[in-house]
Amino acid sequence: MIRGNFVLEMGILVAGLLVVLTGCSRKSPHAVVISAGDLTVTFVDNAEMPPEHRAGYNGIARLAHVEEPDPIFVPAYAGFNLEHIFAGDSLPDLFEPRHAPMELRQLTDRAVELHQPATPFSHVESWTRFEVVPPNAIDVTFRCQLHDLTFFRHGYAGLFWASYIHAPEDKRIWFWGVSPDEPVPHWIGAYSEKHGLASTHLSVKDSLTLYFAPNFQATLASHFSDYRYVLPFFFGRFHKMVLIYVFDDDRRIRFSQSPTGGGATNPAWDFQFIIPKPRVDSTYGFQARLIYKPFVDEEDVKAEALRWLKAKQLQNR
Repeated sequence: MIRGNFVLEMGILVAGLLVVLTGCSRKSPHAVVISAGDLTVTFVDNAEMPPEHRAGYNGIARLAHVEEPDPIFVPAYAGFNLEHIFAGDSLPDLFEPRHAPMELRQLTDRAVELHQPATPFSHVESWTRFEVVPPNAIDVTFRCQLHDLTFFRHGYAGLFWASYIHAPEDKRIWFWGVSPDEPVPHWIGAYSEKHGLASTHLSVKDSLTLYFAPNFQATLASHFSDYRYVLPFFFGRFHKMVLIYVFDDDRRIRFSQSPTGGGATNPAWDFQFIIPKPRVDSTYGFQARLIYKPFVDEEDVKAEALRWLKAKQLQNR
């Protein structure tokens, strides 16, 4: 049962889609469950959802597939969770986007939007649109505006998302990249022995050098590996499944991971979006696709990612 004074709870079967709406007559819902194709996805704002889901974790609370009913994300936490807004200095609120109010709206029978008004310290307003695309994908469009640059005094803005994975056998994230000892592109399985060690992996096209104060707390964002990714996607394994993150931006997206971000057995598969030289009230953003399906092999993963990237290129011509 979702917390709140809700007066409407129903399931609607439309054109093969099961959409569970949870809402009330005057307030936006705190959760929307959409089943389409092979996926069942629970989208949430920052509200608590007893008995398991904790307050302060937004995005995707639960992601399940018809061939893997166990949820891939830690039930108390979330995936694609907007976690940090940073600019290099020590953060007055490490988890500002998790603590600031959000509104969840249902847009269509397959799509929702999370809107967060300007946050109290960084004054960032954001909109995240999620759309479930059968049979096995979730398309994401993120937009944001910086309404005041006082917080961003070192010439950049950084936003950080976390996905807490529920005890996978393999904690690594995998991507197609290069390393100092192997400059020819190959599959890299990135893993840190401890939280904040060699945790962020840049694109081969990322030439930005960002300022980080000695007391900067979001250490996953400020500690770097020697790996560089060549194609803008990464994936991780969960039981017999694979979760793929594909991005349309190969310069400003940075991959990150932690072996224990969600607890001793629960790694975090994360990423960042960097905005160099931001301006007040300009709109910045990216698009991404999450794909959750049975794992075939690495080449199948690459084919899935390239198919979406080529479609985006054709769309933008």
